Amino acid sequence: MANSLTGDGLNEAVKFQLLTSWEGTGYGEFIPQLIIGFIYILLTISLVLYAAKKRTKKNNVFVSFVGVIAILVNPATKDFYEWFRPYSHFKEVETISSKNLKNDFKIETVNNPKSFIYIYAESLERTFFNEEIFPGLITELKTRDSKYIDFTNVEQVYATGATMMGMVASQCGVFAVPSMSDEFMPGIKCIGNKLTEVGYELHYLQGGALDFANTRKFYKSHGFKNLKGLSYFQKKYKNDKYFSQWGVYDEYLLQEAFDKYKNLKASDKPFGLVLVTLDTHYPKGHKSPLCNLNYKDGKNPYLNAIKCSDYNIAEFIKKILKEDNGETVIVLASDHLSFQTTASKLLKKLPRRNLLRFYNVDRKINNLKPASTLDIGTTLLSALGFNHKIGLGVDLFSNERTLLEKFERNTNNFLRSLTPKIKEASL
Repeated sequence: MANSLTGDGLNEAVKFQLLTSWEGTGYGEFIPQLIIGFIYILLTISLVLYAAKKRTKKNNVFVSFVGVIAILVNPATKDFYEWFRPYSHFKEVETISSKNLKNDFKIETVNNPKSFIYIYAESLERTFFNEEIFPGLITELKTRDSKYIDFTNVEQVYATGATMMGMVASQCGVFAVPSMSDEFMPGIKCIGNKLTEVGYELHYLQGGALDFANTRKFYKSHGFKNLKGLSYFQKKYKNDKYFSQWGVYDEYLLQEAFDKYKNLKASDKPFGLVLVTLDTHYPKGHKSPLCNLNYKDGKNPYLNAIKCSDYNIAEFIKKILKEDNGETVIVLASDHLSFQTTASKLLKKLPRRNLLRFYNVDRKINNLKPASTLDIGTTLLSALGFNHKIGLGVDLFSNERTLLEKFERNTNNFLRSLTPKIKEASL
């Protein structure tokens, strides 16, 4: 059941979700999986009861043997082992202090700091930009009528494979540690905390429920005072036609974001506006009723949603750039790689990479530099004019080596070995 949702079994994203809030989940999209899961559980219970009833001294060993084999060959057993297996040993772990992970430094003020808009585009990974596999899918975001910097080699590393996990990694430089407490990783300061210290006004906007996966807790604990989510849009738009299973359609979210940008721009304070789109949420996406675009013959619903998002996000960015005079850095990034969707078979034909793009930044870069979402926070601070390192990330505009350059294929094991230190730092 988990594999039908994630495409990767009981991975860290499943573990994270189990330990955080489920409020706002679009359960209606997963009815087939829920029915199959329920039937599977009933069958398993029935077989166990039948075996117990038929068990005798003669067949007791055989029944027990079959049961053990069934457990061992179950794919979930391997996934559970990955959750709890011993940590690998890396001598570099000993050189990382709790203070480094807490980001407990004093941020220096700069003259004329830039503001920023960060767009987390739900599952809109760079792989969709490939013309060989997806010809004509992404068109508007490929136009060169505006200057932007693309980082084309951003991998998904350990514990960054869901929306909240991707946001924590990109803003804190560490991976997320789930908690059921009233605060979310309060011991670790992230870019929101640091920018608030130097006078930034920070706003967060999403179309879904703010309590899903502890989103509200995270942003309230990390410098964001103004949060708007599903409940705000439900008051603004009374009709169900404005909403998908997960929240308000992106056209309405992006219009709200543009209006907020104009209000913030009119003030004298530097600001940050973070928003998360929803229309490309797995498993089938949610094409807005306002969008009349389709991809090819229109038979793949997820790719139709991607096509509409390409247009909607590009139009939003064009509107911002037209109003802006280069004072606002725009970050466009996928929150994580796509889960199991109607496009998954096509995605598997290519090496998967996250989307990361900066507008209104004029730097020379090596866009093939191996990177991860852990590097985005440090890179964003650099784009805004600050010279500070966030967590485990590095400035991708610099020549400093990233974790992926240092550890290559051992990066995930290295990160996993840091779990105890990140848990300690987050308290």
